[in-house]
Amino acid sequence: MSSGTEAEPGGDPGPGDGRIAELRLSIDDLDRRIVALLAERTTVVRTLTEYKRDEDAVRSPGRVEQVVAKVRGLAEEHGMPPAIAEATYRTLIDELTRLQLDRLAERRRETAAGARS
Repeated sequence: MSSGTEAEPGGDPGPGDGRIAELRLSIDDLDRRIVALLAERTTVVRTLTEYKRDEDAVRSPGRVEQVVAKVRGLAEEHGMPPAIAEATYRTLIDELTRLQLDRLAERRRETAAGARS
């Protein structure tokens, strides 16, 4: 991985190398903030999962489409290509749905084990 301050192939630093390094640091900071927000969202989803009783409640296709439409609109408002926001959120939702389904299955196993005791 490059630091952004390496010399161009001719040996001398390029005129934009310092700016590239600066922008990469900004991206690194944004990534830290984005991951912190995603972790917070995941915590809320985990809590929400405890109130869901079946797979239909977890999958909620109507809610998924509502979230995707909202995110596309927010992306447009912020000058971001909506397709990028949609793809990102669909991946996020798919992964969090899997997490919820795993927890739902775990709760069912716990209930079954409790019933046998």
